Amino acid sequence: MQSFWRRFSLRLRSVARMSRSDRTLVAESVVMLAAARILVKATPRGQLIRRIGGAVPETVETGLSEVVMGTRALDAVHVGKMVERVSHFTWWRSMCLEKALAGRWMLRRRGIASVMYVGMAKQGQEFVAHAWLVGEGRTVTGGGLQKYSTLAAFRELKF
Repeated sequence: MQSFWRRFSLRLRSVARMSRSDRTLVAESVVMLAAARILVKATPRGQLIRRIGGAVPETVETGLSEVVMGTRALDAVHVGKMVERVSHFTWWRSMCLEKALAGRWMLRRRGIASVMYVGMAKQGQEFVAHAWLVGEGRTVTGGGLQKYSTLAAFRELKF
């Protein structure tokens, strides 16, 4: 097992080899994931939906309509990949809700429309909650193989 400092230096070297725009995206991802973690942990459960912001929750079963993979969709997918990648290297455990919130905020900064979904599925005898983000018709974060029933959807409009 590698020491903490060895893993940390390897991660820093991989970030140093990235392009300048990707390094900026890494830094933004870390900040947004930390902000989402603080919001989720510090907000009482009854107030979390109100604090998430955006439009009033809708009960929607499908995501935004599929669109041709244009530049905005590629940007959304790139943001999602970076959030997912960086979430593995944070010293706190970044859950699906934090990743979806961070991705949503990052897409908002870029003027890209998105919908954040919160759903549930039954695994064995237990119910499991999950959050995922769809931007420009593409799954940005939280894509998985399991089918979740949508409980709420938070639409972020284009600016």
